[in-house]
Amino acid sequence: MLGQTWGMERTLVLGAGFGGIAVATGLRDRLGDSHFVTLVDRSPLFSMGLRKLWELVGLGTIAEGSRPRARLAGGGIEVVLAEIAAIDPAGRAADLSVGRYEADRLVVALGAARRPELVPGLVEYGHSVWDVGIIPALRRELERFERGRIALVILGAPYPCPPAPYECVMLLDDHFRDRGIRDDVELTVATLQPMLLPNAGRAGSDWLAERLDERGIAWQVGVKAERIESSRIVFEDGDLRFDLLLAVPPHRAPQVVAASGLVSERGWIEPDPGTFATSYPGVWAVGDCTFVELANGLPLPKAGAMAAAQGDNVAAQIAAEITGEAPPEPFGGRGYCFLETGLHEAALIEGEFYADPPAVSVAAPTSA
Repeated sequence: MLGQTWGMERTLVLGAGFGGIAVATGLRDRLGDSHFVTLVDRSPLFSMGLRKLWELVGLGTIAEGSRPRARLAGGGIEVVLAEIAAIDPAGRAADLSVGRYEADRLVVALGAARRPELVPGLVEYGHSVWDVGIIPALRRELERFERGRIALVILGAPYPCPPAPYECVMLLDDHFRDRGIRDDVELTVATLQPMLLPNAGRAGSDWLAERLDERGIAWQVGVKAERIESSRIVFEDGDLRFDLLLAVPPHRAPQVVAASGLVSERGWIEPDPGTFATSYPGVWAVGDCTFVELANGLPLPKAGAMAAAQGDNVAAQIAAEITGEAPPEPFGGRGYCFLETGLHEAALIEGEFYADPPAVSVAAPTSA
C-alpha cells in the first residue's frame, strides 16, 4: 500500500477526530512531505460534536459544519477511508478493509464507542443524543412535542464532552421558550455521577446547579438506572417518568481497540500521562479511547480540545525523534472547553487537571 514511500519514515494514525487530525497536521507542520503519514477513518466527513445539539434545536445543521477529511491529504498526509478490522501494536500495523498497513510508528485515536445495549430498554425507548444519525428524526419529534416531561439521563461515565448533556437541556429550555410553551414542558436531567460535573469539582457543579435552577430545570445526581421501560426509568432506588427520553449511553473503547491487547482492566488504553506512549514501543494513544487517572481518582476529561492537545504533543515527540532535537515538555494536563448555557451565551471552563488536587475554574457566561 505504501510502496511509493520506501525509505521514508512513516506514521500510521488510526482515527481522524480531533486527536488524530492533530497528530497528522502536527507532523506535516513540523516535517512537511519528508515524513509520510497515513490517516485512517471510516467516515468521509468530520464535524464538531456541538453541531448535533445545534441541529436538534434548529440553530444550524450538522452538514453546515461538516468538512471532507480528504481535504487533509497532501504535504505528506495520505487519507484512507476504510474500516479497521484489527490493530497489531507489536507490528505497528493495522488490517484495514482495503489491506494491511504497516508503519514505523502507530497512533491510536479511535475515540469512544456508544453502547446503548448495556442498559436494558434504552434502545427501544430512548434516544441517544450522541448518535448523529438520529438527530434529524429527533428534531422532528421535538417540533411535535407540546406538553409533558423530557428527561435527559446520563447512563454511563466517563463519556465524551462532560458538559454536553447540560448544554443540551439548556438549549432545549431556550427552544421551548421561543415556542411559547415552556410552561407546558417539564425538563429534567439526571446522572449516575455523584455531582453534576465531577471534573469541575464541587464549586463548578454547584455553579451549574444554580444555572439549572434559574431555568426551572429539575436535576438529580447519584441515580443509577437498572432498566428503561416505555415511560419510565427504573433506578436502583425510585424511578423517573418521562414522555420523551434523551440519553447519554454508556461508552467503551471500540471493539477493535479492546481486541488489540492495548486496553487495561478498566477497558480503556492507559498510556503514560505525559507522553501518551503505550507499553508497546513506537505506539501512542490519544483522545477518548484513553483513560488517565487524576490525583482525585477521576479520569482526565474526554474532550476534543484535550485530544487535540495530546495529539499535537505526540506529533512533537515523533518529530523530535526523527530530527534528533530535544523532546517537547510532557503534556501537562491543561485544558479548557466552553459550556453553552443558552440565551446565546457560553461559560469558559479551564482546568489544570494534573494538579493535586485538580484546579478548575468556571467563568461567568458571556455572549459571542
